[in-house]
Amino acid sequence: MAGRLTEQLREATRAQSQLRPVDAEESAHADAQAQRRHGPLGWVSLLLVAALFIGGWLIMRQLRANSKIQDCVMSGRRNCAPIDTDSTPSSPTP
Repeated sequence: MAGRLTEQLREATRAQSQLRPVDAEESAHADAQAQRRHGPLGWVSLLLVAALFIGGWLIMRQLRANSKIQDCVMSGRRNCAPIDTDSTPSSPTP
């Protein structure tokens, strides 16, 4: 049964290929046209996905830092936010 179906499928495939033979040069030309037409879109979409990934990562970092500060404040502690002492002068110079 399976052998007979396989043979029928082969015959049908041969008949179709005789009706419209595949031209390798025509196929290569169509592939080149498709590549030229869709070439820049691939790079643009890749850059867009990378930008979305980096933006999401930066937002998650900021949300995590804010969550830590909120948890600290809610637990009753007072010095939760780090203070940058390098940028402010300790005493004015005369």
